[in-house]
Amino acid sequence: MSHEHVSDSRPWAARKPQSFVMSGILVAVAVALVWQGLAYINAGTGALVPYFIVFGGPVLAIYYIWYFSFRRFESDGIENE
Repeated sequence: MSHEHVSDSRPWAARKPQSFVMSGILVAVAVALVWQGLAYINAGTGALVPYFIVFGGPVLAIYYIWYFSFRRFESDGIENE
C-alpha cells in the first residue's frame, strides 16, 4: 500500500496570496532604490554606485516578482517518491 502525499511544490512566499504581498513589497523597494539612487546622483556622491542602484534595483525586483508570481515550480524535474 502506497501513501502518496501530493503537495504544492511552490515555496511558501510563492503561493497565493503571499506572492501578491511579496510583489507589492518588491515594487515598493524598487521605487525606493531608484529614488535614493537619483538623490545620490543629484547630490554628486557615490560615483558609479548610484547608477548601479538605479538600474540594478528594478532588475532584481522584476526577477523576484517573476520568481514569486510566474515561475512554474512543477517543471523543476523533482519527482515525489
